Amino acid sequence: MRYCAIEYAIPSKLVTNTEIIQEIVFRSKRYLTEKALNLLESKMEELFEKAVTSVRYHRAKNERAIQFGIEAGMNALKSANMSPKDIDLLIYVGVGRGYIEPATANVFQKMLKLKKATCFDILDACASWLRAIHVAHSFIKTGMYKNVMILNCEFNFREYANFEFRSIKDIEFNFPTFTIGEAATATIVTDSEADDEYYTSFRTWGDRHNLCKIPLPHFSEYSDGELRNEIEPLRFFSYGEKIFRFVFARLCKHYREDTVVNNFKHEIVFSHAASDAMSDRVIKSCKLGENKGYNTHKRFGNTVSASVPLAMACAMKDGKLKNNTNVLTGFGSAGVSTAWSKFKFLT
Repeated sequence: MRYCAIEYAIPSKLVTNTEIIQEIVFRSKRYLTEKALNLLESKMEELFEKAVTSVRYHRAKNERAIQFGIEAGMNALKSANMSPKDIDLLIYVGVGRGYIEPATANVFQKMLKLKKATCFDILDACASWLRAIHVAHSFIKTGMYKNVMILNCEFNFREYANFEFRSIKDIEFNFPTFTIGEAATATIVTDSEADDEYYTSFRTWGDRHNLCKIPLPHFSEYSDGELRNEIEPLRFFSYGEKIFRFVFARLCKHYREDTVVNNFKHEIVFSHAASDAMSDRVIKSCKLGENKGYNTHKRFGNTVSASVPLAMACAMKDGKLKNNTNVLTGFGSAGVSTAWSKFKFLT
């Protein structure tokens, strides 16, 4: 499979840790004492430093999510030297969306004028893009579709963030929210004569589903039990320390037990950008080569399913990802799922 284009679009508003913390403190005043607020501020600063979170980009007041998905898609078509009629399958993979039904892909199929393309969504939290790559690869190899666009539009932050801390203990499940950055990416792939040496392995531990969620109003009808009772519908929560500790152990074990990926002679490593510190720990523990990791969390925050294609696009611009580069990607995603993928990057 060949990558014809990987493009991205970022909103204009740069947001610092200080701005985030100031708003949290201001909006939590009615619940916490001054002493507790000072402790909260200190703890947030400590956790941002630990995660290597520096800045993230969010929408300005005059910006809408959809414009960035359209921008990324149009830029990808231009980079691939394709017209809209050349795309015959569109897969939308963003957690960011405005409705449950129909597939968000339909809106972008219309706006990008992909009239010959059928479309659908794939949703698997931060692993959604890699799931779509896996599906697209199978479709292309069987000849079902020729040119596939994979699009996400991860603009979720204020819609699902809870700035009101009612207790210092809320940090346990609410801190990861504030590492979120917003981004859209569009990837176009097609068949290639050369062998891309593609291989991907997924593993899932569904019993850890309660560690990270955006629940709907009727979530209790589909729940087998959560870690706390006071869950608010449409409020993102993530038990950062618990899920990071679990994913780290399982992701490293997954790598060591999979001889296909651990025998691959990779030249660059991309990982889901939940934390640069976490990515570096995995690279060090699995002995992947500390100089081979390409991280983006410090520059963009956690961009959800956009993290790896965003990193790949940036690496291409930096000259670190070229035709025939051997690529290794590692994922840990809510669910909980882990994944390793290896391939030769063909353009």
